[in-house]
Amino acid sequence: TTSLAASVLAGGLAYRLFLWLLPFGLIVGGALGLSNANDTEDAVDGGGVPAAISNAIGDASRAADSNSWWLLAVGVPLLLWTGFTGAKAVVLVHSLVWDEPPPKPKPVGSLVFTGMVCAAIITVALSSWFADVAWHGLLAAALTIVPLTGLWLWVSLHLPHRDAPWRALLPGALLIGIGVPVLSGLVDAFLMDELAKSTSLYGGLGAATTLIFFVYLLGILIVSSPVLNSSLYEELLGKGDQAEGEATGSPGASPA
Repeated sequence: TTSLAASVLAGGLAYRLFLWLLPFGLIVGGALGLSNANDTEDAVDGGGVPAAISNAIGDASRAADSNSWWLLAVGVPLLLWTGFTGAKAVVLVHSLVWDEPPPKPKPVGSLVFTGMVCAAIITVALSSWFADVAWHGLLAAALTIVPLTGLWLWVSLHLPHRDAPWRALLPGALLIGIGVPVLSGLVDAFLMDELAKSTSLYGGLGAATTLIFFVYLLGILIVSSPVLNSSLYEELLGKGDQAEGEATGSPGASPA
């Protein structure tokens, strides 16, 4: 039952993430349309980005050349709305896991949600760029794990978590900090070739399918974070109550 509930929550969160990516793509396309397409593609390709993505960025820049301002005008309000719904979904997930009434949604949650996703994208991109040099491996790991762990710990402190201290939220933050770059590495190693093939064979449908699969895995990772924290905290409280019962000599603490 727990795994089924977690799968449903992850699917709902993945849906919100995918909706957020649509206006984000419009804004990126509009911004790229304001720049030189060839120079942008060369710069991205030189940064170690896979060919499938760099080619897609170049094509988007050329296609958006004459519609940049329209894309930005449509994308910005849609991004604010999808960011708000995404933040609301994250809050509801934590409320359900921690069995706590959800707080009233705030408009600033849209900016926080968008900022977190953008920070994760930038962090993983920097890690991929540094990982191309062998002796930068440790630096790449530090640039990814430490910022993501710190950011998610900060976010978790502002999400429903009952009376759990920040130390009780650290395992879930580490899960995000380590899990996101690992997931990104797995996708880069196993799915990028398939993405290039699916894009050439099936067009946008193949790329969207690959993206949805990645977003769903990311949703599972995000849902697993509060589940891990809540489980460990409940176990810690249970051990604490048992130790207190044994210390006071209560009948319930004595062995059967």
